[in-house]
Amino acid sequence: MKIMTRLLLGFISLVVILVVAGGVLLGFFVDPNDYRDRIERAALEGAGIELDIQGDIGWSLFPNLGLELGRIDARYPGQPQLASLEEARLSVQVMPLLSGNLQMSAIVIDGLKLNLITTGRANNWSMASETADTNSADEADTTSRAGQAPLQGFDIESVTLSNAQVRYLDEAANTRLEINALNLTTGRLAPDIPIPLTIEGQVRQLSGSDVTAQGQVNLATDALLDLRTQRYQLNSLEGTVVLLDVPAAGKSLTLNLAANIDTDIDDQRINLGLQRLAVANLEAQGQVSVDNFQSPTIKGEIRVADFDLKQLMEELGQPAPQTRDGKALQHIGLGAALGGPAGTLTLDPLTLHIDDTQLNGSVVVDLKTMTPSISLQGEAFDADRYLPPESTETASSEATSGQKDAAERWSKEEIIPVEALKTLNLNTTLDLKQLLVSGMQINNLGVTLSANNGLVKLSRLQANLYSGKLNNSATLDVRQSPPRLLISENLDGIQIGELLTDLAGEAQMTGTFGSRAELSASGSSLHAIVNSLTGDLSFSARDGVIKGIDMAQTVCQGINNVASLGINSTQVDRSTPFATMGGTFPIKNGVVNNQDLSASLDAMKLTGRGQVDLPQALIDYRLGLTITSNLFNETCSINNRLEGIEFPVNCKGSFDTAPAQLCRPDASVFTNLLKAEAKRKAQEKVESKIQEKLGDKLGDEGAKSLIKGLFGN
Repeated sequence: MKIMTRLLLGFISLVVILVVAGGVLLGFFVDPNDYRDRIERAALEGAGIELDIQGDIGWSLFPNLGLELGRIDARYPGQPQLASLEEARLSVQVMPLLSGNLQMSAIVIDGLKLNLITTGRANNWSMASETADTNSADEADTTSRAGQAPLQGFDIESVTLSNAQVRYLDEAANTRLEINALNLTTGRLAPDIPIPLTIEGQVRQLSGSDVTAQGQVNLATDALLDLRTQRYQLNSLEGTVVLLDVPAAGKSLTLNLAANIDTDIDDQRINLGLQRLAVANLEAQGQVSVDNFQSPTIKGEIRVADFDLKQLMEELGQPAPQTRDGKALQHIGLGAALGGPAGTLTLDPLTLHIDDTQLNGSVVVDLKTMTPSISLQGEAFDADRYLPPESTETASSEATSGQKDAAERWSKEEIIPVEALKTLNLNTTLDLKQLLVSGMQINNLGVTLSANNGLVKLSRLQANLYSGKLNNSATLDVRQSPPRLLISENLDGIQIGELLTDLAGEAQMTGTFGSRAELSASGSSLHAIVNSLTGDLSFSARDGVIKGIDMAQTVCQGINNVASLGINSTQVDRSTPFATMGGTFPIKNGVVNNQDLSASLDAMKLTGRGQVDLPQALIDYRLGLTITSNLFNETCSINNRLEGIEFPVNCKGSFDTAPAQLCRPDASVFTNLLKAEAKRKAQEKVESKIQEKLGDKLGDEGAKSLIKGLFGN
C-alpha cells in the first residue's frame, strides 16, 4: 500500500512538472491568435453560437493560467447580435486547480454590451430550433450539474465590470429598457464569506421613441452567495435611486433605501427587512416575506410614518392643496399587516389616519389583475376642513363680470377622464358614522364604488340626514362613445328646518321634504351633459311653515292697494303655513318642463307651469296665486268677490336677468279687476238713484230689471 501511494504521488509530481514545463514552452512558441478560426468553429459546433474574435488573444500558463481577450462579438445564427465586449482579463492559479480548487486573481471585463430582443414569440438569446421541451430538459440538466459542485471550492480576488450596457427590447410592445454606464465591483469572492458589492448605472425606459422614465441607481451591500444551495443574501443593503426629470414633479427625485434581503431559490422564498424607504418627507418601514414564486403568498407588516402631505406635494413639484383649515393634511400615516391567500396581497387590518380621523379596514389586491378592493370604516370626518378656502371675490366684481351666453356658460372642456377610466379597476366601500360637509351633518354614510375597465358604478350612496334618508346610485359607462351617465336619486323625510338651521344658522322654512329622480346624460363635458340631460324629477313638501313672510297679509295688502279698495290692515302673523307642496318635472335634452306645481298655502293655492331651458339658460314660467277662502278676515279684510280669482306672475328671461325684471305680475288681471270694480261702483250709484227716483213707481223687481238691462248683468 505504501509503495502504491509513493508511486501515485511520484506520478502526480511528474505530471505537474511536465504541465509546467510544457506550458512555459507553449507560451514561448505557440501564438493563440493563430487559432482564431478553430476557436470560432468550435464555438459554433459545440454551443451553436457565432463568435467574431476581432481583438488580440493573449495567454500565460504558469504560475497562473491567464487569458486576455480583445474585441469579441457573439450571436446565434440568423439572430441580431447578442453580446460584445471590448476587453476581458482573468487568471487562474494552476497548482490549486489541479487539486480541485479554483483560485483566481481579479476578473476584469470592460465594455460588455448585452442586447436582448424579443418579439413576444421568439428571442435572440436562444437558438431558433430550441423548443420548450428542450429548454426544460436543459434547465433540469443544468440544475443537476450545478448540484454536483465539480469544484471543491473557489476563491476569486475580485470582479470588476466597467462601462457595461444592457438593453432589453420588446418589439411586440414597442418598449425598451436600457441600463447604461453599468459598473460593478466586488471584493473577495469565496464560499461562506460576505462579498462586498457595489453597483451603479443609469436606467432608462422608453415607449417608442418617448422616454417614460430614467434614473441613476447606486447600491452597496455585503452579499452572501451560496451557489450550491442557491441561497443568496444581501445584508446591509443601502442605496439611492435618483429619478431624473419626473414629469409629474418637474424635477428629479431621490429615493433612499436600506434593507436586508434573503432569497432561497430552492424553497422559493424571499424575506425582505425594509429598514427605510424614503422619498422627500415620506418614509416607510416593514417586514415582508414571499413564498412560492409562481403563485406568491405574502406575509409581513408595513408602516408609513406621519408625514405632511402639503410639504410632500411641494417637494414633488406639485402645488400643495389649499384648505380652509391651514393645519389640515399635516399628519397622515398608515400601518397594515400583510397576508392573504396565494395570488393576493391583503392589508388587513389596515389603519389609516388623516389628522385626527382614523379609518380602519382592509385592502385586497389580486396580483394577476392588480385590482384592489378597499374597505374602510370610520367614526367622524369633517370634510369642511379640507375644502378650498372661500372665494374672496366680491359681489360687485361678479356683477361686472357680464352675462354669459349659452356657449360660454357650459364648458366644452372634458371633465370626465375617459382614457384613465378605461383602464381603472377598483372596488371600494366607505362607511362613516358621521360626516360634516358644507355645514351639513350626515350620519351613517355608506358608499360602494366599483370600476371595471370603463364601467364605473356607484351602487350605494346611503345616509341618514335631518331625520330623513338618502338613497342614491349612479352608473358611468365610458366603454362607449360618448360616455353614458345614469343617476337614480331618492330623498325621503328630510326635515327642512333642521337642514336650514345647519346651513344658514336659522330656519326660515320648516316641513318634511322628499324628492325622486331618474336621469340620464351622455358626453364627457359639462356642455354635452347639460344638452343631453333627460329623465324625470319630482319633489314634495308637507306640513310646513314659511317664516318671515305672511303670504296672506302680503297678498291682501297688495290687492287692496292695487285695486284701490281703501282697506288698511294690521299685520298679526309673519308666517305662512302650507299643507302640501310639490310637482313633477320631466326633462328632455336639458329642457325642464312642469305643468303641475301646486302648493296649498294659508287661505290660498299656488300653482305653476312652464319650462326652464338649461342649455340656453332661459326661464319661461308662470306662477298663479288663488284665494281659496276668506280667512284673511282675521288679519286683513278683502272683498269676497276676489275668492277664486288667479293672480298670475310671469317669470321670463335668462339666468342672469335681475329678479325684479325676471318675474312681473300679469297687469291684465289687475286691470280687469279695476274695471270690474269701477263698473260695480257705477252700478251701485245708478242703482241707488233709480231706487230713489223710481222705486215707488216700479217697485223693487222693476228697478232691478231696469238696472240689469242698463249694465247687461
